[in-house]
Amino acid sequence: MSSITTDPAGELVLQGIGVSPGVAVGDAVVFVQEGAAVSARVISDRDVPLEIARFEEALIKTRHQISGIQRKVADALGEAHASIFDAHLLVVDDRYFVEEVIRNLREKKQNVEVVLNEVAGRYIEMLSRVEDDYLRERAADVRDVTRRIVKNLAGERMDRMDQLERPCIAVAHDFSPSDTAGVDRRIVQALIADIGSATSHTAIMARALEVPAVVGLHDISARVNSGETVLVDGGKGLVVIRPASERLLVYAQKAENQKTFLCELETLKDKPPETKDGYYVPIAANIELPAEIPGIGKYGAKGIGLLRTEFLFLDDATLPDEEEQTRVYSEAADRCAPDNVVIRTLDLGGDKFSSAVKMAPEINPFLGLRAIRFCLANPGFFKVQLRAVLRAAAGRNISMMYPMISCLSEVLEANQILEECRQELKKEGLPCAEKLPVGVMIEIPSAALTAELIAPHVDFFSIGTNDLIQYTLAVDRVNENVNHLYKPTHISILKLIRQVVLAGHARRIPVAVCGQMAATPELVPLLIGLGVDELSISPPSAPMIKEVIRNLHYSECKELAERAMGIRTAEDILVRCRELLAKTSPEILELIS
Repeated sequence: MSSITTDPAGELVLQGIGVSPGVAVGDAVVFVQEGAAVSARVISDRDVPLEIARFEEALIKTRHQISGIQRKVADALGEAHASIFDAHLLVVDDRYFVEEVIRNLREKKQNVEVVLNEVAGRYIEMLSRVEDDYLRERAADVRDVTRRIVKNLAGERMDRMDQLERPCIAVAHDFSPSDTAGVDRRIVQALIADIGSATSHTAIMARALEVPAVVGLHDISARVNSGETVLVDGGKGLVVIRPASERLLVYAQKAENQKTFLCELETLKDKPPETKDGYYVPIAANIELPAEIPGIGKYGAKGIGLLRTEFLFLDDATLPDEEEQTRVYSEAADRCAPDNVVIRTLDLGGDKFSSAVKMAPEINPFLGLRAIRFCLANPGFFKVQLRAVLRAAAGRNISMMYPMISCLSEVLEANQILEECRQELKKEGLPCAEKLPVGVMIEIPSAALTAELIAPHVDFFSIGTNDLIQYTLAVDRVNENVNHLYKPTHISILKLIRQVVLAGHARRIPVAVCGQMAATPELVPLLIGLGVDELSISPPSAPMIKEVIRNLHYSECKELAERAMGIRTAEDILVRCRELLAKTSPEILELIS
C-alpha cells in the first residue's frame, strides 16, 4: 500500500514499491486511463491560483477543440448539422457557470476536476427535471462538455508511448506490455504507476530498459498533472511531486554516489561469478527486446537464459511469419555466440495480449487460456514458432522451453508437435536442428510437485518464481490490496524450489531460476544454498548479483538454506537472508534498502 506525506514547502511525497533502481527528475506526462474516476485532493491557498489557471487553459483548449469539430462537420455535412455544437460552445462561454466553479474551488479547496464535476452535476440534475424539451436536452451538452474539460485538465493525454517527443516522467494507472514495447529510454526518464509489483510486466520492462520505476502508488495518475516536476527514486520507491530545491540537491549528490558505486561494480564484468571457496554460479540474461542484447556483455552476463518472444506479437497488427521469426532467433544466437540462448515459446495471455491474435475475453486471464495452453489449443499457430526455432537452431547454440507447464501430458503433447515440425522441415529439405535441448518453466505448483515425472522428458528446468509465488500463495502480484502477502521467502516456496532441484539433479539436468528472486541480492545466497545451478536476470542486475556471489562462501549459503527450512515465518527467513548480506556485502544492502 502506498503512503502520502505533505511538506510545508508544497512537496507531495508518495511511497510506493521501487521496482527498478535509479533517480530521475523531470516533467510528468500523464497517460489518462479512459473512463477513470477523478480522485479528490486537498489544495492549499497558494495552489488556488494555479488551479484556476489550469481551468482557464482547459476552457480555452476545449473551445478550440469544439470549434474545430464544428468546422469539420460544416465542411462534411453542412452548417445545419454543425449548429448542434453551438450549445457546447455556450456552455464553455457561460461566465456564470465558470465563475461558480471558481467560487466553489476557493471555498472547498479541492482540485478543479472534482469541483467542476460537482457544479456540472448540479446543472445536469436541474436541467433534467425541467419540463421544456429543449432545456432537458441541454443536460447532455453540459455532460459532454464537462467530460472534455476534465480530459483537457489532465494535460497532455497520450495513447501510445511512441508518441512522446521530449524527455519526461511517464505516469499511468498501469502500463501495458504494448505500451512499454514503445519506450525510448532516451525520452522516458522514469515510469510511475498506480498499480503493480516488483514482478509485474512494468517492473520487468523498466529493469530491462534501465529506467527508474515506482509502482503501487494507488492514485499517482490523478494526483500529478502533466508538466509538473516529479522526482523518482526507484531504489526506495519514493516519488515526490513538486520537489523542493533542498531535496533536489540531496538527490543530486545521492545519484552521483550511486553512479560511482555502480561504475565500480561494472569492473566485475570479466570476472567469474564464483564464491570465495570456488563454487561457480553462471549468470545468464533475461531478454525482453533485442535492443537489450548488447547489455549482456556490457554487464558481464553469459548468454540468454530467457528470451521472451512476445515482443514479436505485441507491437504489430500482423503476426510474424516463419521467416521473420527464424531471422530474429538466428540473429539473437549469432550475437551471443558461442554462449547459449534459451528461447521461450510464446506466453500470450495474462497481462500480454496481441492485436493480431484473437483471444476471447476471460474473467481471470492469468488462470485462463494462456502460454502453452493457448499454443496447444492452436497447433497450427504453435507450429510456425516451433519450425522457426528448429531452423534457427541448425548449427547454433539454441535451447527452447515451454512456459506455464502444469503437467506431464502438456510436455509430451508439445514435444510431439515439435517432432512433427522437425520431420516436416526435413521433408522440405530445410536445415533444422537434429537435437534441440528442450526445457520447461516451473511456474505452477502442480509442475513443481510432479517435477520428477517431467524430468525424464526434458533437458533442463527453469523456475519462474514470479508466477510460482503468485499461484502458490493465491496472490495477484499487481493487486495492491494483497501484494503484501506476496512473499518469496514463504516456506512453501522454498520447499517447492528444493523439490524441483532434487528432481532435476536426480536426472542430471540443470535447474535455473529466471524470476525476480534471482535478481534480489539478499535472496541469491538462499537460492544457491537450495542447489540452484544458474541465475537468469536482467543484464543491468548482473554486476550487483556477481558482487554478492563473489563475497560469499558456498558453505554459508548451504547453512542459510538449511536453517531457513526450519524457520516458520517468511519474515524471519528474510531477516536471516539480510543478516548474511549485511555481513558479506554491506554496500549492496545499503544500496537496495
